[in-house]
Amino acid sequence: MRACVIFDTRYGNTEKIAKAFETGLKEAGIQTDCVNLRDLDVNSCKQQDLICVGAPTEWLTASKPMRRFLAKLERTDQSGKYGFAFDTKFDRPLSGSAAKLIEKALKNMGLQIIAPRESAIVLGTIGKEGAMMLKDGEENRFKQIGLQLGNTLRTRLG
Repeated sequence: MRACVIFDTRYGNTEKIAKAFETGLKEAGIQTDCVNLRDLDVNSCKQQDLICVGAPTEWLTASKPMRRFLAKLERTDQSGKYGFAFDTKFDRPLSGSAAKLIEKALKNMGLQIIAPRESAIVLGTIGKEGAMMLKDGEENRFKQIGLQLGNTLRTRLG
């Protein structure tokens, strides 16, 4: 069983979440690649059983690079695969969700959504690197989500 965790990131938070998610999938016994969308050939997704896609929420939706990537992915055959969407966002009313757009795009491509989308919360405080910081515990939470989804995938593909 193979999975690919594809992400876009601006400050590194979505990458941290993607890598934590990858760790959980691997702990469940799923062969997993974690790739920045800039380094990915969309045709490589054809060999995957599970495609997990995440991006930062920017201006209420997914980042421009993610929207361009989804348009390219849409032109490839992804039928018979499972999908999962995630994002990083502020925990504020009306903050939007990149994962909502990603999940809808994956459904429209014919992927079966293995679990509802998830969001990692980014705090409005500036960290050491001059970028927003993840809320404490989010990386561990996404590792656990990866483990759960990996076990679900193993059960479904048996």
